[in-house]
Amino acid sequence: MKNLFQRKGYKKIINSIKQYKKELLIVGWLTAILGEVYFYPFGTAFRFTIGVVGVSFLMLYFKEIDETLLVCFAGLTVFIFRVLLSFIFKSIPFMLAVKIHFPAMMFYFAYGVFLKLLKIKDLLTLPVNFIAAMSLADITGNIVELLIRRELNLKYFQDIFTFLVGVGVLRAVITFSLYWLLERYKNIVLKEEHERRYAELLDLLSQLKAELIFLKKSTKDLENAMKEGYEIYNSLHEEIGKEEISKIKKRALNLAKEIHEIKKDYLRISSGFSQIIPDEEKEGISLSSLFDVVKINTERWMKTNNKRVSLKLKYNKNFIIKNYFAFLSIIGNLISNALDAVDNETGIIEVTVNLDDNKNKIYLIVSDNGYGIDKKDLPYIFDPGFSTKVLGNGELSTGLGLTHVKNLVEEMEGRVNVKTYPRKGTRFIIEIPFDEKYFGKMQGGECLYWNLG
Repeated sequence: MKNLFQRKGYKKIINSIKQYKKELLIVGWLTAILGEVYFYPFGTAFRFTIGVVGVSFLMLYFKEIDETLLVCFAGLTVFIFRVLLSFIFKSIPFMLAVKIHFPAMMFYFAYGVFLKLLKIKDLLTLPVNFIAAMSLADITGNIVELLIRRELNLKYFQDIFTFLVGVGVLRAVITFSLYWLLERYKNIVLKEEHERRYAELLDLLSQLKAELIFLKKSTKDLENAMKEGYEIYNSLHEEIGKEEISKIKKRALNLAKEIHEIKKDYLRISSGFSQIIPDEEKEGISLSSLFDVVKINTERWMKTNNKRVSLKLKYNKNFIIKNYFAFLSIIGNLISNALDAVDNETGIIEVTVNLDDNKNKIYLIVSDNGYGIDKKDLPYIFDPGFSTKVLGNGELSTGLGLTHVKNLVEEMEGRVNVKTYPRKGTRFIIEIPFDEKYFGKMQGGECLYWNLG
């Protein structure tokens, strides 16, 4: 039975070495190299090195590797490295080099075993306990090394004990500090990544929301066409001729049936969109949070397209936006158009949201200092499919951005006005009633952001 357990333990170690061979080699050689930064405190072959800090930190970094295996492997690598250095470069006889550096390997062995016994990785959330446990393992490892070197007696131990404790605590504090800094950095990166993904998700959902509004509008148009077709069917008179009437009625009825089928398909798609998109109206986000999303998305767009313009975001009162997908889509489309209209470096885009309590209305103003809109194009800019923007592949844009904006604003019973000045810029002024169905009041004063792409 004992042999069986021994074989199982041996196989487990071999499997771990095979699985983490790359990580073990990194830890081993880095510890060996850092181990060459040292000093001799007692005038003997015993020395303190920074390699202990290195292996301790990497033990915490590679959490999935057993601490005893990792530290002992590092100790073996340090031993081999030092023996070769002494033998090749210092011309020390091989066996003498082995004798000198063998106790250092035993330090790492004892250090790794004690870290395992003290369950050091379970103490990471308890800084004082962690530092105390790691210091104890460090001190114990040094005592084991001194015993093997036969440099330890009672009087000598009393003289060096304070020094051993000081070095052990110092190395433990440095290790924990490095680990804490790493975790702090990871949390910052993770937070930024979450914010980026959240902004991208909101941007995507706002686009879907805009498509949903457009789809609903198309459904209404189809319904009207269906009614009209059916009315034609009912309004035909007998004077035309029975045979001709029969044909026209049949065609009109078929038209109504076909449109009805299209309407049902649209409703199915609309229902699917509604299930995918969260019910924003019940939750809502603050205007300041929505501005953060706008800022992130605009910065990412400018970075991708190598454009650098000034973006100014401003509001007079912070309030809750329940249908924030629609609101984000409105601002996003207007900023996108403005980014295409302004020059690089000198372009300025301003987004202002003002809540007028007296009129109980919200005024969203997006202006730029771009080349403006041609007077002859102005009456058609909200028409579906109308566009003068040429894409990178030479094709015209779909021309649905401003159509979406108009539909979304009208969905909230608002209106859009445009003022444009040749070679001076464009100003979109959107007026929306402050309806509790879409908005909610909260505390908050004026806010101003300036961004440079």
